[in-house]
Amino acid sequence: MASTGDGMTKYEEIRERVKSNMKESRFIHSEGVAEMASYLSKRFLDDSESGRVAGIFHDYCRYMGNDELLSFCSSLNDIVPEEREKPMLLHGAAAGLVFRKLYPEYGNEYYLAMRHHTLGSIDMGVLGACVYIADYAEKGRKHITDKDREEILSEKTLEAMVLNILGREKKYRESLNENMAGVSKALMEYLEKGGVFTI
Repeated sequence: MASTGDGMTKYEEIRERVKSNMKESRFIHSEGVAEMASYLSKRFLDDSESGRVAGIFHDYCRYMGNDELLSFCSSLNDIVPEEREKPMLLHGAAAGLVFRKLYPEYGNEYYLAMRHHTLGSIDMGVLGACVYIADYAEKGRKHITDKDREEILSEKTLEAMVLNILGREKKYRESLNENMAGVSKALMEYLEKGGVFTI
């Protein structure tokens, strides 16, 4: 584990930066995501640190305003209609951009994981799938039961876990008489046809 000049590990440095930038409740959620994403990345990437780092930072820009998010992410060419309609959905993209600037030594998979943790994407990669699942199912989340969480995590592959979550999201949207985001629907169709995460 990399260490900084003041004796802190790199993760501890990143964690302290995140902690100083958000409310306690949001930080507790971020720690929950880091814990679960670390478990998943250890399981599927044989690397617990990548999930921990991407998970702790994923909501770093959650408190940016709508106009600020749109402006900050204006250079991106993959903004989807739902993100333009509800710019708060771009907080993951903004976090990824900030992370890439602050910590260029980390690979692009960290950016992609943060960028796509809200709506999901065919392009989010293995690390992105770990963060997406953890954001939905970390132990502090109250919109699912412990049984639901156990069912999701008992799936044998990341693809099956994400598909399980997307199925739940589809039912929830239908209960509100809303459509899934196009990028989420495309991901669901990709996985139903046997698609797998790469990177």
